[in-house]
Amino acid sequence: MDLSKHLENAADATKRRNYPLAIKIYGQVLQIQPDYGEARAGLRRALFDKQKQKPTSKLNAVLVGGLHLISAELCRLCGRHAAAARAYERYLVHDPMAEGPNLKLGTALQRAGLDRSALAVFEAFAVAQPRCLPASRSAGALFYAQGKVVPALAMFEQALKIDPRDQESLKARKNLAAEGALRSTGIENAQSSRDLIKGKEQQVDRPERLQLSAQEIEEELGQLEARLPDAPNDQKLLRRVAKLREMAKDLSGALDLVERLVAQAPADAELQEHAGDLRIRLQEQIVEKAHKRGDEAATARARQALGQVRVAEARRRVERNPADFGARFLLGAGLLDAGEVDAAIAELQQSVKDPRKKNEALFLLGRAFQLKNLPELALGQYDKAMQAAGSGVLAKEALYEMGEICSRIGKREDALRHFTRILEQDIGFRDVAKRVEQMKT
Repeated sequence: MDLSKHLENAADATKRRNYPLAIKIYGQVLQIQPDYGEARAGLRRALFDKQKQKPTSKLNAVLVGGLHLISAELCRLCGRHAAAARAYERYLVHDPMAEGPNLKLGTALQRAGLDRSALAVFEAFAVAQPRCLPASRSAGALFYAQGKVVPALAMFEQALKIDPRDQESLKARKNLAAEGALRSTGIENAQSSRDLIKGKEQQVDRPERLQLSAQEIEEELGQLEARLPDAPNDQKLLRRVAKLREMAKDLSGALDLVERLVAQAPADAELQEHAGDLRIRLQEQIVEKAHKRGDEAATARARQALGQVRVAEARRRVERNPADFGARFLLGAGLLDAGEVDAAIAELQQSVKDPRKKNEALFLLGRAFQLKNLPELALGQYDKAMQAAGSGVLAKEALYEMGEICSRIGKREDALRHFTRILEQDIGFRDVAKRVEQMKT
């Protein structure tokens, strides 16, 4: 289907500052072709321009679109990356320049296999916010995946302007320059057997490509795996084959090699984290496959196992770095979900030191004390969470839980006060309207 006319209409609407029409057209195109990079980029630009013309408040965005963020996170945790991307998009309609949701949108699209759309998101945000290092870096890698060396290099150069010591961007720029030099010499066109043998021997020693086509992955993987039996402890070879297996979506095979590398270098924190990430991604795949089959029992078991994997990885990270309060939050949340309440409380009490996780940690502490049948302590934590959040979904959830507790322990007036506060903000929140009506009769 030729959608170019629709893109022209959307672009024209953007020029005329008819942003609602432009956003609507781009959205319709993306419903038909979700990986249409040009449409995805146009949508981001239209939303950015609309924000510049009529800025929206962060508070209003959270009030109106907060549920979409929660939905996106739940979908992401369940491995439903395409659904997560749609939810992030719905939130970003209300807060187009939010850095976190934009980056998560790009990552979700990439994990869903929509690489052109992911590139469009990362590049658009890198242009709109040239101080965002992750956006520039991700756009550079995806440009290279499409064989666009010049824009890839430009993005990595932009990343290095933000942080001249960023190792990933430094390595990428070096690799891009080296690859360009190799192409210009015509070495890859060698035809003699001597040249071909030499090329195979030097396969691991030459600068690693950031992205390869499926055929290139298969060819290089075949060459390097043939060398593994003769060099089972060659770290450079193991790293490259692991990377290629990961690029080929063989996460289990990649994990086998990364775990072999960890055994050789147990103090390498980067390798440890890589292995942990692969374990989580593998279990996410299992959850996704069970969900697609419609097997509810298998999905439930897989999600339980995923929770255990996440807890184990968070515990390893906390053991390596006790001051990693983000990891402590993940560990505490996982332990609470697994029913290990006392251990969860200990971790969550530490994680409140991380400003990024404080509100959620306070809320989960309230839930933990509820589970321990300590209502007064639970009320205190929920009140702190509500005060810290100020407004939005988390504040309303905290008020609702406070209303539930007060209702259960006989503090009817306090319960009515908490539920009424929610009603004043959002009459459609859960069953709060019904609860208030019942308590007034």
